[in-house]
Amino acid sequence: MRDAHLRLPFWYAVLAPVCDALDTISLFSQRQHFAFLGTCALFYAMWRWWRRNPESARHIRFWKEFLMAGLALLAMLTLYAAGTMLPRPIARIAITSPSAIVIDFHSHTNFSWDGRAEFTPEENRRWHEASGFDAAYVTDHGTFDGAIEAAKHNPSRAGDGTVLLSGIEVRSMGQHLDVLGTDAGDSTAYKSDDLDEKTFLQKVRTGKRVPPIVLLTLPGHLDPQKTAVPIDAVEISDAAPRALAQIDLQRTTILNLAEDRGLAMVGGSNNHGWARAVPAWSVMEIADWRSMTPSELDTAIRETIFRGGYRSVRVIERRAPGPVSSYGVAWTVPLAIWRMLITVSWRERVSWLVWIWVGYLAFRWLTSWTRAAKGPMYARGELAALA
Repeated sequence: MRDAHLRLPFWYAVLAPVCDALDTISLFSQRQHFAFLGTCALFYAMWRWWRRNPESARHIRFWKEFLMAGLALLAMLTLYAAGTMLPRPIARIAITSPSAIVIDFHSHTNFSWDGRAEFTPEENRRWHEASGFDAAYVTDHGTFDGAIEAAKHNPSRAGDGTVLLSGIEVRSMGQHLDVLGTDAGDSTAYKSDDLDEKTFLQKVRTGKRVPPIVLLTLPGHLDPQKTAVPIDAVEISDAAPRALAQIDLQRTTILNLAEDRGLAMVGGSNNHGWARAVPAWSVMEIADWRSMTPSELDTAIRETIFRGGYRSVRVIERRAPGPVSSYGVAWTVPLAIWRMLITVSWRERVSWLVWIWVGYLAFRWLTSWTRAAKGPMYARGELAALA
């Protein structure tokens, strides 16, 4: 997109090898995660075979390999824990169009039963602001408590900070739906995590001047006829690994469904407090949105979607669509490395080169120090043998 670009914080560029690698891994689909782990296991096995010592006793080799395998497993767990738990600089989107607003249509807080305990509504707001979002819908599972808490700290005007809007995630006929633009006043339509379709259609859908948006979330089935309420939008991006796997496999089906039925295609972070990188941003054109109140902005978003349908939202994806074939998935690691290296900025390239040289010099120093430390030991051993 000509009017959109990524803006990297200073420390993101300084720590480019870490940030680039963790962002790449965190945007893998479920199938790609399996391929990544399988590739790492394969290379580990090849490395250990190359380093084998046939002359040592069998029981010593067994316990050594057992220990090394445990350390390798610990290293992988640490890598994934660091990618999900540790804070790190976040790449954010910047849009030049004055009427463009960047929205997340699917996010959670710690009020969701599966939300991270520290991911409060204000942490949700800070994460969205750092990622370049102007507004985000809080769609906790079966509760409005997170949205109510978030609304207390919304700016009076939308242009003065990231606005958190009210929504809810519920189940209907086995499908997870996000209802956007609904609030605690509509609570009779929601029974815990489930949607009361009859009450929703009679009191909520037709009882508001601008109806709430019903968003078909993924993973899930892609047949709107199997839902008991009308669908207004569908996700084309969702950061959950299972959702990304379905999107990769059924991307054409999603695109055709949206176009045929006039559904808006949107991106949702589906962040429960575990994510750092954003796979996609949803952008809408709404004139003078910065001067609106949060309530007015919510109404304007829904009006624009109902009026524009399929063309009301454009999704800017940072994550490239993953491979469909099993053969392509098997090549996840080399393809991800190649794409990461050809898309980084010049500042990231400089950082990569500096860290490579630092690592190389540290390795040379450590090797020299180890040899120097072993030298006197070898000398003492030779003298003892002569004696």
